[in-house]
Amino acid sequence: MTEENATPLQPPQTQEDEEEETAMYAVWAVPEDDVEDRLQRLMKGLRSEFGGPPFDPHLTLVGPFKLTASEAKQMFKAACEGFKAYPATVDQVSAGTSYFQCVYVSLRHTVEVMNAAGHFMAHFKPFTGKFYVPHMSILYGDVTEGEKKKALEKAYTLDSSLDGLNFQINRVALWITDADVGSWVKIDEHNLIS
Repeated sequence: MTEENATPLQPPQTQEDEEEETAMYAVWAVPEDDVEDRLQRLMKGLRSEFGGPPFDPHLTLVGPFKLTASEAKQMFKAACEGFKAYPATVDQVSAGTSYFQCVYVSLRHTVEVMNAAGHFMAHFKPFTGKFYVPHMSILYGDVTEGEKKKALEKAYTLDSSLDGLNFQINRVALWITDADVGSWVKIDEHNLIS
């Protein structure tokens, strides 16, 4: 067999080659531990009556967007450098019109909350012109308007003192949010400077 007809050998796949595959990534802000636990209990109570998948309490800062693992990790690391913990305040519990915003805790549009989103967006993608609406979903699902009303009432029955709650966002996390909610994976987490 001549060299011209020889089948070239394929090098073994390396981690770098695998990282070039893309996935949908999101950056989440995470509330301080006691508020995270409080929201977890509330979310569990709502799911017990209205269904829906479990997910971690979070405030989406960016995403989801398609990147390679190396791009996402590099952008996340750069965005986290020197970024400080910041305060947030709950406005009220609200019902939305989409699966991922079925029932959510809306947050006040404070300078700190809006600047955090702007900071992370600037590291990940160009400005899209979309208005950022800070919220933390507490129930995912496709439910009727009547069920949403009941879910709102139940949320306030389970935790009547959410409105006006002040807390710190003290961590950010990088997640792969491909496919269904149950397959989401946390890739990295960063504690913010106090």
